Amino acid sequence: MARKPHYVEDWEEVTKDRGRGLTRILAAAVYIFFASALPAIAFGEQLNVETKGKMTIYHTLLSTGMCGLMQSVFGGQPLLIVGVAEPIVIIYHFMDDYCTRTGIDFTAWAAWTCVWATGFLTIMAVTNLCNGIKWFTRFCGETFGMLIAILFLQQAIKGLVDEFRYEQAESYWRVMNGMFGLVLAFLYVWSSSALSQARRWRIGNSFLRAVLADYGFALSLVAMTGVSFAMSSWGDKPVDVPQRIVMPPISESVWVTSGVYVVYDMASVTVAQIFAAIIPGFVISVLFYFDHSVSSQLAQQKDFNVTRPSAYHYDLLLLALMTILCGLLGLPPVNGVLPQAPLHTRSLTSKVLLAEDEGGDQHEGMVEGTVKGKKVLKVYESRLSNFIQAALCIVLFGVAQYILKLIPTALVWAFFAFMALESLPGNQLWDRLQIIVCDAKKRAEWARDTSCQCAYLETVPYSSIAIFTLIQVTCLLGIWAITVWAGLFGISFPIFIMALVPLRALVLPKVIKPNFLSDLDAD
Repeated sequence: MARKPHYVEDWEEVTKDRGRGLTRILAAAVYIFFASALPAIAFGEQLNVETKGKMTIYHTLLSTGMCGLMQSVFGGQPLLIVGVAEPIVIIYHFMDDYCTRTGIDFTAWAAWTCVWATGFLTIMAVTNLCNGIKWFTRFCGETFGMLIAILFLQQAIKGLVDEFRYEQAESYWRVMNGMFGLVLAFLYVWSSSALSQARRWRIGNSFLRAVLADYGFALSLVAMTGVSFAMSSWGDKPVDVPQRIVMPPISESVWVTSGVYVVYDMASVTVAQIFAAIIPGFVISVLFYFDHSVSSQLAQQKDFNVTRPSAYHYDLLLLALMTILCGLLGLPPVNGVLPQAPLHTRSLTSKVLLAEDEGGDQHEGMVEGTVKGKKVLKVYESRLSNFIQAALCIVLFGVAQYILKLIPTALVWAFFAFMALESLPGNQLWDRLQIIVCDAKKRAEWARDTSCQCAYLETVPYSSIAIFTLIQVTCLLGIWAITVWAGLFGISFPIFIMALVPLRALVLPKVIKPNFLSDLDAD
């Protein structure tokens, strides 16, 4: 394996650059922990709702932490972050509906599904199917990204509406719970979005602005949780308004009382239902093949100046092992997650001066006596940051019953809205939607805007941009409609996501001129 000779070096990054490597790695570990833990909490609460309590936050935290440790120690690409993602929550929702209708034990059937998914993933890995990643273009990745953003926003709206249906409170307090939840959600999204732009502020020094920008979403969660206790002084208020996350002790959690015994329960599933699990197993394998490969690809994109080789096939094989392990332990399976994977790489980057001496040789950090030089990105390609963040997820799993029960559920749904909004900048589909509806006289300003990659405006006619965008939006809405309104058939949505690859390669060149298509879909 091409990555094997670099394994020891992956751990030695902490010793480089006179301690600067250790500082950068520790900062990245803390940052990516929050970026992994908060989605794990949010998806855990969503799973709790969608599976009617069969899987909870404990499941997602343990799965994220356990598999994160495996990826950091045994993975080929240490920059890749794994965790429970929105698509697997949706698939498990469809699976739970099927099990409810047929009277099957959900956790046991999910385990058989993971067994089948492991088989398919293993075949994909050993047959080098990851070579097909060269066909994964922006058209496919950004359509998938927009789908996830829409599903995030949809879940945020659904969750906040349900705050008005809080069954544990009287009708009057039910309305108060919903209204106060809306206020908390708005304040959280507003403050988190504002803090994410802190690097552009003029107040404060660069260190303070960087801390606020990187950890603003977590700081806002703490602040809004504090604000939520403002209602505690209301005399006749029920103790559980606003509604908060329910976190029983670990010893009483669903995973400890039943999930860990799933191997024994698997024997109760009939042969017919075991073979029926092939369908969701195949769907999960297709989803993981696409999502895991794209996450790994974006974690080592050229812009980051990553120097060590990739390990797509090996990491997919390791993912197969993680999938069956999660299934047999009664946990939801993980895969490479966006945007955490590229955010992890970005947090490990540092600008260094690449200079040339009089002989033409290049040196890092050379300032005095240089003829010319330029700043470039250097990535500390370390396993330690991934290891630390995963270990912290395990720690959070152990103390969750004391901490997470303080958080209002409205803030969980607000976090979904925040993730949806944060995923839009940099997505060219989102940019093109705005370009299409903007004043024709203003379109040239987009080409000059350095915050978006719209160079195609100078080479591609407006009609081709509109056609390309219309096709992409049609695909997006079609897949979303299948996911939301197709009933149990909605579980097949990853197949339609994968179908975007041949659509882009075979159909679009016949609709749009290849040179225009190349500019529109360029990396």
